Amino acid sequence: MRTHALPSIPVPASVIGLGTMIFHPDTEDRDFALLDAFVDNGGTYIDTAEVYGAVEEHGYSEMVIGKWLERRPGMRDRIVLATKGLIPGFCAPLHPGGAVISPDAIDSAIAGSTDRLRTDRLDIWMFHRDDEQLPVGPLVERLHENVAAGRIRSYGASNWSTRRVQDAITYAETNGLTPMQSASPQFSLAKAKEPYWPDTVVTSGEDQDWFADRKLLLVAWSSLGRGFFARANREDLSDDDLVRVFYSEDNFARKERAEALGRHKGLSMFEVALAYVTSQAFPVVALAGAATPQEVESSLRAGDLELSAPERDWLDLTTDQRPY
Repeated sequence: MRTHALPSIPVPASVIGLGTMIFHPDTEDRDFALLDAFVDNGGTYIDTAEVYGAVEEHGYSEMVIGKWLERRPGMRDRIVLATKGLIPGFCAPLHPGGAVISPDAIDSAIAGSTDRLRTDRLDIWMFHRDDEQLPVGPLVERLHENVAAGRIRSYGASNWSTRRVQDAITYAETNGLTPMQSASPQFSLAKAKEPYWPDTVVTSGEDQDWFADRKLLLVAWSSLGRGFFARANREDLSDDDLVRVFYSEDNFARKERAEALGRHKGLSMFEVALAYVTSQAFPVVALAGAATPQEVESSLRAGDLELSAPERDWLDLTTDQRPY
């Protein structure tokens, strides 16, 4: 499994991360089996959020992971534990009236996640959304205080534009504070025509150049295109959102090329599509959910595969020059 060394975090981050949106106390046995399969096969990056869980908005995913950690002595020191919080208007059971983004709300979100995860520190805490009306300075200052106090080791932002992330980094560097060290937009071989959800961010070519220049960690959500590689075909139009966001002739061509390269390498199309995400000119953790331990193991096999630039360029249609 390839990994990335992250500033201030002692455990290297596996290039494949485990997504935990479906976790719930009622499916604890299944979820524990997924977590066990992930770490047993070399995974270290576990991604959750206060909104995650089936049903959402109650912190159920964090609760399951916290119980799993409690039952696995020593496991906390073997993983990178990342969570997210503060989608404005959401999670009223956790933030009365619905979450807001503010310095005080940051403290509340970190404390709630830490409690549900049954740990004394988070490796990465991220904003789950942005409020572009807010100046970044007070937010960065409060997160720096949380880092200094040992409650979090680093912080980042999910679904912030690269402009806003850069504003936050510049403010921190100018004022001698801890800078943002990661960002989490949607990124996959299948290119989204528009955001899947409101107020979310899709990685553009310009964004990729920015990440490459900064060498900032990109944590890619929907790294397999919300099921595009598993379920999409031109005749099946039953999933309105999948059609709206990912159905295009270019994406079907990318899928066909992933299948062909997989056959050449003796790998599955899914492994190739994940390897495309993790083989960029900047550090990437590709988040992949799973419903069975076998699906976890399949995703993690992609963590050993690094694609060359010619292979990436052919897969994403930058060139028609076949790399094999």
